[in-house]
Amino acid sequence: MRSLLKQPLLHFLLLGALLFFFYGSQQQQSPAQVSAAAVDGTIIVDRAALLDYMQYQAKAFDTDLFSQRLDSMSAEERQSLINDYVREEALYREALKLGMEKGDYIIKQRLVQKEEFLLENSAADTISPADDQLQAYYAAHVEDYRIDPVYTFTHIFFDAEKGGMAAAKAKADKLLPTLKGKQFSDAGQYGDRFPFLQNYVERTRDFAVNNFGPEFVDALDKLTVSPAQWQGPFQSHYGYHLVMLTQRTGATTPPFDQVRPRVLDDFRYETLARKRQEAEAEVVKSYEVQVKLEPHK
Repeated sequence: MRSLLKQPLLHFLLLGALLFFFYGSQQQQSPAQVSAAAVDGTIIVDRAALLDYMQYQAKAFDTDLFSQRLDSMSAEERQSLINDYVREEALYREALKLGMEKGDYIIKQRLVQKEEFLLENSAADTISPADDQLQAYYAAHVEDYRIDPVYTFTHIFFDAEKGGMAAAKAKADKLLPTLKGKQFSDAGQYGDRFPFLQNYVERTRDFAVNNFGPEFVDALDKLTVSPAQWQGPFQSHYGYHLVMLTQRTGATTPPFDQVRPRVLDDFRYETLARKRQEAEAEVVKSYEVQVKLEPHK
């Protein structure tokens, strides 16, 4: 008997029974007060229910995409999905029977989120911009579509932690004259191990700045582009570098036609956010608000 009382499953069942009787005694509800879903003993699993379940689980809402995923599932995967849905629905209905949704702030937040989603979907149906609207949007946000400079280079690194910056520069100065005729692929034979990459192929300015610092990348902008010339030394956060720069593409701004799909996505996103805010404001306006705050004592 004593060992039985130590069983976690028994504890769980007893706690459930106590909760049931507590809520039953505190909230005697008539059938009319209980959600129809809670008293219905049948859980219908159809395609629409599973698609809704999949989208809310993924926090992504694309019916076509999830419809394809559902169709591509194996029998075992589909049965597992059904089991998960039925488990959630059954627990939800039991919670409704106990009145657990009343006064629960988390449930209130979820309902607010669902209403926001409905308002957003309603607003999305009205967004079909003409080309002149998109071009005007592109012109107003042209900097957002600017393409950063791109660099291809390799480097030989001399670590400042091994004797300081002056020593690292001295090592680089000494090695540079001996590199005549050495190729891009030879860089790994010399210097110290760099914390990041040895070779940088078509990397953006931001990427290079994150690895080396802005002063180093400013130096790259002034270098001669050559597949056979080692240059430097140049200082970074970590020490000194000898560099072979084989490609450098300046910053460019693509024409509207080239980035039209991206402009359309950005226009829709911004318009959708504004329309949803406007729809929410209309909902709020439909309610009378009475503020009854007692003066703070």
